[in-house]
Amino acid sequence: MTYVERYADIKGTEGGLRVRARHAALDVLALAQRMQGRTERALSQPRVQFLYIHHTFTDELAALERLVEELARTHTFIPYSEAVQRVQQGTMDRPYLCVSSDDGFRNNLDGARVLHRLGISACFFVNPALIGLKDPERIRSICAERFSLPPVRFLDRAELDELAHLGHEIGSHTWEHHHMDRLDPEALVADIERTRSTLIEWVGRADHFAFPYGRFTDFTAAGYHAVMAAGHLSCATAERGCHGNSAPVPANELLIRRDHIILDWPMAHTRYFLATNALRGDAGGNPYLAA
Repeated sequence: MTYVERYADIKGTEGGLRVRARHAALDVLALAQRMQGRTERALSQPRVQFLYIHHTFTDELAALERLVEELARTHTFIPYSEAVQRVQQGTMDRPYLCVSSDDGFRNNLDGARVLHRLGISACFFVNPALIGLKDPERIRSICAERFSLPPVRFLDRAELDELAHLGHEIGSHTWEHHHMDRLDPEALVADIERTRSTLIEWVGRADHFAFPYGRFTDFTAAGYHAVMAAGHLSCATAERGCHGNSAPVPANELLIRRDHIILDWPMAHTRYFLATNALRGDAGGNPYLAA
């Protein structure tokens, strides 16, 4: 089976006219924000911003390096655990960024090596059932149904170990990337506990959790409480926003917002999203606590 190794081979299938219209709109919004002098002002505000990506294909590695170099001009990159701790303690004396990645694609290792060379520790959220997956038909089915992608390689155990040896953190992303809001309570708890215990056995620790698909509606209050009861230090979404409130947030109340970044995007678009988050202020609050 042929695996996709370049983002260019995927990009051409991603709804051309709609994507072009979106990019044109973002060009206008980013330019207006910058011309009004709001972008640089916003990016200098003390806060913690969580970025996440899904893939670092071979033709995205140079863009990853450019992204880090550009954002490092206005932000301090910190490890994921430190970012969580700063939000919990309210210690935000400057603009901080951390990087994470979901799903455990093999190309993540190439990105992890770039980040390591640049002195950055990231958190890679993985699904243990997909680590070492080799069966072509199962890979084809899972990539199409769960990731809307053609077949891509997944990390194996040795590559997961290398991620950890490079100084990156490994986080829980559920056992095999199902919709967690569709599981019954017992299955939900079992999945979360099994995932964390397996990752601890493999790499020594798994302090953080991010649920698949990432919207508030893709998870439940029962799931959030099960995540914390299993011993995780944080739970993350894929909802945009930054953490900018200087008030401490108790560990069992925190819900992380993360901004999805595609490395192919123009830098102006990424800066626009980050600045917009800063202008809107703290995105704290946890809808699962009220449920």
